[in-house]
Amino acid sequence: MILEYINGASAGVIAIWATWCVLSGKVRDGVIGKIIYATIALSGYAILARADRGFFTPSMAGTTLYVTLAMAGARHIFIVMYWQRVKAWLCRALNCEHCLKDCRFGPGGIERRKR
Repeated sequence: MILEYINGASAGVIAIWATWCVLSGKVRDGVIGKIIYATIALSGYAILARADRGFFTPSMAGTTLYVTLAMAGARHIFIVMYWQRVKAWLCRALNCEHCLKDCRFGPGGIERRKR
């Protein structure tokens, strides 16, 4: 019973991620990529909408696949939406040698706070 809930939640996250990839202008994967994401989204929604669970019985391998694909989708959303801001914050907070020399977020990039 728990595997069914995990499968359903993972299929939902995968479907939402793929829909976001199709609709977002930040994801630039071309027409073929958008078609692939649309297919993933439609198959995820089909899994969620299906009433019979006869040949879609959850197994550990299937659950692992869905969970890892859902985690990859969440990571993809984070990288596209938030990583540049997190990277800039890290460079400002760490004040490391790399950031002082080469980093575009360093002294010539984003303004640093004076202490």
